[in-house]
Amino acid sequence: MGWRTLASALDAGTAICSGINSAYFSDRLFFGVDGAARRLAVFVLAIVSFGAFIEAIALLATAAGPDGAPVTASASWAAVRVLPFAGAAGVSALIARGALFR
Repeated sequence: MGWRTLASALDAGTAICSGINSAYFSDRLFFGVDGAARRLAVFVLAIVSFGAFIEAIALLATAAGPDGAPVTASASWAAVRVLPFAGAAGVSALIARGALFR
């Protein structure tokens, strides 16, 4: 597996998890019954999740371009993409845990 493939797989995973997170937080923001402080926190989490989603999609589009963006083919790029994926997947795991064990 090449570094570009690994980085693209991490970005795809980040996009999927961040999209789910953003949808969950947006639903909770618009249809939840939380207090003002909690709604503000949910709003911030929705924005952060949506930003991670857009970033991952943009990086996937860059890597799929005609030149393939040489920076995305390096091992260091793939290593850096682990952190956003881990963050998005961690939040998804917390959401799933909360939904399953209510």
